[in-house]
Amino acid sequence: VLTETVFGWPGLGKYATTSVSNLDLPAVMGVTLLAAVVYPAVNTLVDIGYSLVDPRVKVE
Repeated sequence: VLTETVFGWPGLGKYATTSVSNLDLPAVMGVTLLAAVVYPAVNTLVDIGYSLVDPRVKVE
């Protein structure tokens, strides 16, 4: 939300806080679901990328 406010970029943080303030539950559930899907996906991609960059890292 801080970056969105400073640079004037619209984003999901402002959308989420506005949705919570307006009690727009479908929008809040959508943002929560998106975060719940994106966060583990990005972590998985980072883990895969890290194992490709550093061969000492092994999957056990």
